[in-house]
Amino acid sequence: MVYLETFYFPSVEKEEEKIQEIIENKEQKPAINYIAEKVYPFSLLTHRLTCLDFEPITILYGGNGSGKSTILNVISNKLHISREAPYNSSYLMEKYVKMCSFKTDLRYTGEEFDFLKMRNSKYDIAEISKVITSDDIFKKMIEKRLKDEQKRFKSEMLIAKKTKQKKDCIMPKSINLEDRRSVEEFNDFYTMRESSYTQYLKKTIGEVEPLYSNGETGLLYLIEQIADPGLYLLDEPENSMSCETQLKLVEFIELSARAYNTQFIIATHSPFLLSIPNAKIYNLDTSPVSLSKWWELENMKHYFELFNKYQTEFQKSL
Repeated sequence: MVYLETFYFPSVEKEEEKIQEIIENKEQKPAINYIAEKVYPFSLLTHRLTCLDFEPITILYGGNGSGKSTILNVISNKLHISREAPYNSSYLMEKYVKMCSFKTDLRYTGEEFDFLKMRNSKYDIAEISKVITSDDIFKKMIEKRLKDEQKRFKSEMLIAKKTKQKKDCIMPKSINLEDRRSVEEFNDFYTMRESSYTQYLKKTIGEVEPLYSNGETGLLYLIEQIADPGLYLLDEPENSMSCETQLKLVEFIELSARAYNTQFIIATHSPFLLSIPNAKIYNLDTSPVSLSKWWELENMKHYFELFNKYQTEFQKSL
């Protein structure tokens, strides 16, 4: 499914006109640097990109500073897609985004999509879209790690408490039914006495979740977030994932796009994501931006040269 068909960026002439307009009105925004070469995001994609046509899986490839994340930020801003992680927004970004336009295809609803009134339409593309960045994934990893550490600490305290209770076998002398704390202590005593260590921990702090690596936690978070059909903008989702986990991510993305009406626009360096069959790859390292096959990309050639150099060693290990 293709929800977002095309995204249009301002022409060179339009950019130059807007930059000149901003410079002439600089007294209204004195804190802004109006040097033409530095008016981000103006000039970043100038002469390199006029529009992007999308497929169910579209990949933005390029080195640091090539504009991958900027493109995702501009698209998400223009489409009014909500997001968790903050991004490099500014007065100039707002000006730039207003100059962009896009074309959608929501014919699957069975009704004509009213482009001019899309902000009021229940089929608003923003309602079926989501941005997921590497920062979102890292935040989830940290939250999971803290939760695990807190649960582990509480488990150790409860085990020590039950061990002491088992050794001393001192029951509460009395219970005050009007005192919540007294009732809780009494109930806790009998829960400890009648339960095994595992049962006591389960009753007190709930099920102990299995431990996952950072990469596995990141993958589970992505799967959880990409639960419904729609448009998903992923900014380097492979960060912290092992090769094995990235292969699982590739499998999930392929299945979601093929069988569950999901569209992806992905900024990535991952050779595994880049080699997804039928993915449309925009190479932002070229000027103008060009379409490339994954094996034509500079990074992939470096991988090939490395593996080819040690081909004998690889064959010995098979």
